[in-house]
Parts: sequence; C-alpha cells; structure tokens
Amino acid sequence: MRNAIVLAILAMVISRGVLAQPPLDRASAQARYAVPFPLSLVLPTGVRIGYEMRSYIASHAFGAFDSSVSPEASFDEIYYEALELAHGDRSNAFLGASIGSFEHEWIPLDILGIRINIPLTSEPHARFVRRWSHLPAHLYHTRELDRDKLQHFFASAWLKRTLGMDWLVELAGQAVEVGENWFVGGGFIDPRDLHANNDGRRFEMQSERNENARPASSLTPNP
Repeated sequence: MRNAIVLAILAMVISRGVLAQPPLDRASAQARYAVPFPLSLVLPTGVRIGYEMRSYIASHAFGAFDSSVSPEASFDEIYYEALELAHGDRSNAFLGASIGSFEHEWIPLDILGIRINIPLTSEPHARFVRRWSHLPAHLYHTRELDRDKLQHFFASAWLKRTLGMDWLVELAGQAVEVGENWFVGGGFIDPRDLHANNDGRRFEMQSERNENARPASSLTPNP
C-alpha cells in the first residue's frame, strides 16, 4: 500500500513537472517524436531534424511566440531550435531549418505545357497551412511576404557549409532560380531570393567565427 502511494506521488510530481514546462519547451519535446520509429533511424539526420522542425513550427506554442515577437526573433528561434535538435552540428541545423521552413506545399512544374504538381510535404493540408502561417511574414520589412526567404537563407548556409566554395554556392542558387523560371508555372528569377541566399552564405561564415552568432544579424536590406 505504501509503495502504491509513493508511486502515485511520483507520477503526480513528474506530470506536474511536464505541465510546468514553458510552452516552447513542451513543443520542442514533442517535436522529437515527430518522426516515427523505425523511420527515425534511417532518415539522414538533417532531414529528420527538418521533419521535427515542421512539427515545432506548426505547434500552437510557436505560433503564439511568433505573433508576440519581432520577425527577427522568430527567425532566430527557428535556427536555435534546429541547432539544439542537431546537438550543435551546424550543417544538420541549417538543413533541418531549411526543410522545416519550406513554405511551398507543392511545386507546379510546367513541362511542354503539361502541368504536374510535385508535393514538397507529406503534412495534412491543415497542418501545412498552420505551419506556413507561423513563419515570419516580413523578415525583410518589405510589403511583400518573406516566408519563402527563410528556406533560401538556411539552404544557402547549408550549401556553403557543405560545398565551401562561394562561387559554387552562388551558382547553385542561380541554377534554382533559372529552373523556377523555366519549369515552374508562374516562376521567375527573383533577385530577392538571390539576396536571401547571399545573406545565408554570409551567416555561415559568421557562425564559423562566432558560434553564438544570430541569423538575424546577417540580414541586410533586401531590394
């Protein structure tokens, strides 16, 4: 009987401790279970973190955070969470943050007049829309929506860390824009995307010198 009482008290303490966690901490803990076993074992680490980041960004806790702080603070928090999930590995954090912040549900390819929608997420539509709405909308403080600039920034940082050579990273970014212009319905070469790419590349170099660097500190005025 005494053991049962002790176990009941322990369970109550543990549950109260979990409930007492700040909302973002709870969202972070839940994100770690976003990828089911055994898929979590076979996915590349950066990709797995990307799916965990999607869960984190889609959480109501992150949505409340995003709506209460500046776009820069929300942007930084996405990177910090990815870095924590990656246990400090910046390459995996950059890739995870990029995948987590994808703001396209699909890509409408247009090849010789034939349109094919290529899905970029397996999320239910409602969760995609919720995650999309939680991404900073005006990161560069322009009238245009900037939700797609996060994926460009973090993907460019990942490429810089992976490939190293600036010219190769720039070429990859330009190739994506040319591909969008040629093959994506309504696509065009967007100089603002290229600008975000350059900012991401700059942040990777800054983070090499200072591991505590904030992504927002590398943002420059975007035309």
